[in-house]
Amino acid sequence: MVKITIEVDDDLWRRFSIIVLQDRGERKKSKVIAELIREYVERRGLPDDPWQLECILRLEEERGAFLKAKSRLLRDDQYRGKYVAVFKGKVVDCDEDKARLARRVYKKYGYIPIYIDRVIPEEDQVNL
Repeated sequence: MVKITIEVDDDLWRRFSIIVLQDRGERKKSKVIAELIREYVERRGLPDDPWQLECILRLEEERGAFLKAKSRLLRDDQYRGKYVAVFKGKVVDCDEDKARLARRVYKKYGYIPIYIDRVIPEEDQVNL
């Protein structure tokens, strides 16, 4: 079980509290919030498979490391304009060709979550 703190607009929280009070009674807000989170996750279709979920989480961590380092990488001629592979929070290789880079890093590290992205300014990036 995880306890969290969230920020919610005062008016929205008051209206939510009134609805929960009318529907379920005063002390049921946490239960309603947990149900809403569960419904949201199920609707989004995130996998139940623990291994698959772990891979997604690790990729997101690697993506975060890439985004954190991106401004530094953009200033470095070794990386600017190239694809980089991020593994365990660090850039482990780079190449101008994404497929060649992927083959090389997967051969070296095995087929595990490794984040690959191009080091270019946001305004030049095209998402397909």
